[in-house]
Amino acid sequence: MTHIGWKLLLGLYLVVGGVATVVLRWLQLRGTDPFAVPLSVTIVLALIAASVLFLGIRVRRWVQKGEEFDAIGATRTLALGQAAALVGAMQAGYFTAQIITVFEALPAPDAQSVTVSAIGALVAAAALIAAGLIAQWCCRIPPDDDDSPNSAPTG
Repeated sequence: MTHIGWKLLLGLYLVVGGVATVVLRWLQLRGTDPFAVPLSVTIVLALIAASVLFLGIRVRRWVQKGEEFDAIGATRTLALGQAAALVGAMQAGYFTAQIITVFEALPAPDAQSVTVSAIGALVAAAALIAAGLIAQWCCRIPPDDDDSPNSAPTG
């Protein structure tokens, strides 16, 4: 699988954040203000981040101890970690757009509740990105000594 780097995540964050900012500004001009992010969204993002991190660390322990492990499970954990990082970047872009959109009306109580809830969700999305990248790092498996390209063929 290809390695997901910070450049892809930053680009995704900026694109989603830019599009979301434009759409939220357009909705604001039509009289619709952004609503506060429910606390359940922040909790679910944090729980997913913890689960991804747990699974990544489990694979890393298998590799470090040299134990037999499920290669398909490790691959699934890698895919989950990469998906978590991508979704976290998109969510972070959207929550940043919400903060930017209500920033000028910050003294208003509604804007304050939107900002506080979006900051909490932004922190949870950043935790999801970090957990995904850590899980991706944990799923690296060292190459076998038998399969090295410099070994001479036998026979």
